[in-house]
Amino acid sequence: MNVLIVAGLVAAMPRGTTVPPVVPSIIPASTPHVGPSSRIIFMRRCPSSGCLITAGPIDDSRTNTSSIAERDTVIGPFSQGDAVWAGLMTCMRATYAPFDVTITDVDPGSTPHFEHVVGGQPSDLRSDIPNAGGVAPSTCTEIPNAITYTFDRYGNSSNYLCWTAAQETAHAFGLDHELLPTDPMTYIDGSLPKRFQPEAASCGESAPRQCSCTAGKQSSYETILALFGPGAPTPPTVTIRSPDAGLVQPHFVLRVDAMDDVEVARVELWIDGASTGVVATETPYRLTAPDGIAAGAHHVEARAYDIANTEAIAAIDVEMGPPCTAAAGCTDGDVCVLGVCIAGPSISGGLGDRCQANTECVDDQCVESADRTQVCVAACDGTAASCPSGFECLADAHVCWPTPDAGCCSSGGDPRGPIALSLGALALVVRRRRRS
Repeated sequence: MNVLIVAGLVAAMPRGTTVPPVVPSIIPASTPHVGPSSRIIFMRRCPSSGCLITAGPIDDSRTNTSSIAERDTVIGPFSQGDAVWAGLMTCMRATYAPFDVTITDVDPGSTPHFEHVVGGQPSDLRSDIPNAGGVAPSTCTEIPNAITYTFDRYGNSSNYLCWTAAQETAHAFGLDHELLPTDPMTYIDGSLPKRFQPEAASCGESAPRQCSCTAGKQSSYETILALFGPGAPTPPTVTIRSPDAGLVQPHFVLRVDAMDDVEVARVELWIDGASTGVVATETPYRLTAPDGIAAGAHHVEARAYDIANTEAIAAIDVEMGPPCTAAAGCTDGDVCVLGVCIAGPSISGGLGDRCQANTECVDDQCVESADRTQVCVAACDGTAASCPSGFECLADAHVCWPTPDAGCCSSGGDPRGPIALSLGALALVVRRRRRS
């Protein structure tokens, strides 16, 4: 049965319930529909005189007729000003950017379109949704010319308004609520802004339940993509954190930062225009150069791809040299670990530097000792020769750890003893910290 989907307001977070529709269903479930009926979402900002809404059995944005209005009514004004409205429009355009959809606040008139009314209070539309932050008609398919609503209950937070507007407009495309905090279809607070995610998520408001329109889980991204198709490509952003251009050694590690408005699917290592087959799919993105790279000059690329396979490239030019040693091969504050130059103690985030989180370390490894000393470390092979001067390779943890006389950790005492003893018993005292 078709239902009215409501997003309520609790502590300024979208939260909702479902109630039966007041009027007949917009599209009978048995009626086939090939979409989309339009690629336009009209964001209707209610002026000081309000937005006139006519109650009717079928949604028709072209005549401002709403199937979920109890009566002919006026939705009160949106009172938050131009800056908040501009922020809402920017956020909505970014949220729908992966899809072939136009977000506009210019009335399309008689052209078929989806309409999202922003303003007023829930009582302006219905008497049974007193705490609603937004509301939408919903079936298990697209509702042509649907009218959905976000009420003026979020103050000057463009991101909260956007969260609700994205959720309500998507209900008109057949989407259910999800338990994925990063997705607009959730009731769960968290990072903002939220974006439609490709992950297959459990449906529900506060606890998992079966999705209303599918036998299993729901991917908001895939559902909207199937309806509208892809929008203009928006490639990821990608940068190479290390190494710097110049001398590298066999099996050097490319450390990469990559971000995307939806999701980075993978990061690949290419050398001299050819794929090495080395791929990273999770942060931190670390790509280890394979065997067989000849000595001399090479062009190294980190290629990041989003879930639509849109590519972005960051590149450096390097000179492949022989493996470094403790005595030779590294410059500019680098030190040699397992034959590869990495940032040393004199470099922020280098080996032995104090840290609070993995992200503070060039090698993305911040380790804590039994006495709570935390330093940046690098993996070693269990032998003393695999670590530079001033460090030892802990046999059980296999990380280079400062020796007591190295200087970087003298203020914390000698953590080596507690580490060695505890590792022998549980191998848990030295632990890799979670990424922040």
